[in-house]
Amino acid sequence: PMLRTLLLGAALLGLATAMPTQTCSALFDAAGLSSNLNETIAHAVHSMTVQTLRMFNPAATANNKVPTVNRNIADNPDHKITAAPDMPLDTTWTTDAMNVVDMALSHMDKRDDGLGTNWSPVERVVHMFHMRDLWAKIHQVWENKVKTNPPSAGLCACLLDTSANGINDRLTWIAEEYTHDTPISLHEWGSKIPKLTDAATWTEWRKRLHYYYYDNALYDAAVFMQCATH
Repeated sequence: PMLRTLLLGAALLGLATAMPTQTCSALFDAAGLSSNLNETIAHAVHSMTVQTLRMFNPAATANNKVPTVNRNIADNPDHKITAAPDMPLDTTWTTDAMNVVDMALSHMDKRDDGLGTNWSPVERVVHMFHMRDLWAKIHQVWENKVKTNPPSAGLCACLLDTSANGINDRLTWIAEEYTHDTPISLHEWGSKIPKLTDAATWTEWRKRLHYYYYDNALYDAAVFMQCATH
């Protein structure tokens, strides 16, 4: 199985390298993917772990094709992108929710949660739950629209060539912003998001957190996850 996986990965990489950009653009359009798929997918995957990948394929491992922001970006600002890491939740608590809170707060001073040093404890917890909520929504779209109608090998090759299609560039932007700011979307809002300190600022956070829940963004990410985990 490992040899088969390696050979398939090499074949897809070769296919993507051989495909001109205009061919990939045509495949993206024909598949109904959005014109800003580099943004929608980068946002969806930027803090994924192997545990997220297993929502789409239980056999996923740390040897994967999903680029993410380096968890240790605060101490390694030049090493911006890594594959999704294996980070199982602790099982100290009874519910996953409390174990997520425990993970967020246990790492908030360790500079290794992928958010840098500028997020407050409550902002870190909100980010972790927001991404889990978004991944659950992406998984619904994958189950309903992608799992039984998977993308072609050619489309997957184009999507997984994240250096050529702009996904890596968008991930690099996120990583660079995390070294000095707390962005929660790649969309240009015209102003920086306020620090989350009260109900009024939560209203603004809530609006911006909802941005990537529109149908095309969810579908972009669902198709990418099919390609990246199968």
